Amino acid sequence: MQARIHPDVNFRLRRIGREAQPLLVVDHMLADPQALIDTAKRAAFYVPEHTMYPGLNAPLPEGYYQTVVTALRGPIEAAFGLPRDAWVKFFGFFALATTPAAAAEPIQKIPHHDTVDPGRLALVHYLCRGDFGGTGFFRHRATGFESVDAARRAAYVAAAKPELEMAAPAAYAGAGAAHYELIGEAEMVFNRLIVYRAHVLHSGLLNRAPLGADPARGRLTANGFIEAARAP
Repeated sequence: MQARIHPDVNFRLRRIGREAQPLLVVDHMLADPQALIDTAKRAAFYVPEHTMYPGLNAPLPEGYYQTVVTALRGPIEAAFGLPRDAWVKFFGFFALATTPAAAAEPIQKIPHHDTVDPGRLALVHYLCRGDFGGTGFFRHRATGFESVDAARRAAYVAAAKPELEMAAPAAYAGAGAAHYELIGEAEMVFNRLIVYRAHVLHSGLLNRAPLGADPARGRLTANGFIEAARAP
């Protein structure tokens, strides 16, 4: 598919928590988001083997991320300090949250960080309508960390691992999460896209979400990672 940017696309920069981590919020991302949903309806979804995502993934069309990353280039340079002369690498996928909290692993029900590299950016594009819950950002109470880089990782794991082993969470992360404080939220709005540093503690807010495997009815998102890399 050939994606097009909405003529009324809107970029806003927010700051989250004491660390003032940047959160780029883009409303009215695509001119025809339904075309992307239709692509997802025809996609071959699978259970990811090497991640802890609580559901199913499917490949994103190349035309989508070429268009979106090009449109985001200037705003992410300004918000996150991405070098203007950097070659940008992108990896992305459709995501459908399908696993109920009762069937999820304990590690899937606490806030997480995707990397310890502050230069790697995470992207979530909301492609569903309804009360599905957006993305929450968290502070770990014991350490005070809102992000986990290489210098913090050992201390974070040392504090968080015994907390998880003592009492497995009964629900997905949210406002009442034990050991974590919800410090910010990107609300679920249809055709909204958000970008944040992938080392911040975050979680999909899945407790209200009617989870299911139908891309037309479920919590469908386009997820991805952006990072600067050496030119090939």
